[in-house]
Amino acid sequence: MSQSFNVPGELVSAAVVSDNLIMAVYFLLLIALPSMAFILKFLKQKTIVKNNSENNFSANFWKAKEISLKDIALCIAASFAIVFVSQVIADYFNSVIPASDISLSFLRGMVGNKYLMITTITMILATYFSKFFGDLGGSQEIGALIIQIFFVVIGIPASVSLIVEKSPLLLVFCAIIVSVNLLVTLFFGRIFKYKIEEVVMASNANIGGPTTAAAMAIAKGWTSLIVPVMLVGCLGYVLGNYFGIFVGDFLMRF
Repeated sequence: MSQSFNVPGELVSAAVVSDNLIMAVYFLLLIALPSMAFILKFLKQKTIVKNNSENNFSANFWKAKEISLKDIALCIAASFAIVFVSQVIADYFNSVIPASDISLSFLRGMVGNKYLMITTITMILATYFSKFFGDLGGSQEIGALIIQIFFVVIGIPASVSLIVEKSPLLLVFCAIIVSVNLLVTLFFGRIFKYKIEEVVMASNANIGGPTTAAAMAIAKGWTSLIVPVMLVGCLGYVLGNYFGIFVGDFLMRF
C-alpha cells in the first residue's frame, strides 16, 4: 500500500509500530473475552473435546520439518516468477489504458497495480495448483523468516516515544479500528449464533492475520479452528489489497 501511494517511510514505520502496540494490547483482551461473564451472556462457549493427538498438536506444528535444496529453489523461483509476470502484466495495462480518460483511469489504477497483480496471480495459482504449492517443503519456514526480517527492518526507524509525542493520532486511529472490529464481530457473532471462541479467532484473523490467529488457536488448544482462521486471515490479505487500492484511488480523486 505504501509503495502504491508513495507514503513516506517515516509514516509507514510509525503506523506499523502504532499498529503493533495496539494489537498487543488487543490480543490480551481477546484472550480474556471467553472468561468474561457478561460476554458469555450473549455468546455461548464452544465445547472443546481434546484427545492425545490434539494435546501434541502444538509441538507437531512447530517441530522441525524436512526441507530439501530443491524445495528452497522452487519456493524462491516461484516467488520471483510471480513477481516478474505480475510486473509485466501491470506494465502492459498501464501502457494500453489511457490515464487521461477519467472513466478508465480507475480501472488503470486497479489492473495496472503490480501488487494487486501479485495478489491475484498468487491466489489463482494456489487455488488451481494447490497440490504443487502445498507440497513445497520449507515455504512456511521461509515465509515466516522473511516476514520477521521485514518487521525488524520496518520497526528500526520508529520510536515509540516519538510516536506518542508527534503522532498520537496514529495510536488513536489504530485503537478506533480494532474497537470497531470487535464491536462488529461481536454483533454479527450474536446474530448468527457463533461461539465466543469462533468470534475471538475471527477478530484475531482480521487484526493480526493468519499467523497470529493460528498461534492463538494452537496456544488455546482450539485445534479445530486453526485451518479456518488461517484461511480467513489469508482471504483478508487478498481482499485488503483490493479494498486498500480501491479506497485510496477513490479518495485521491477528491
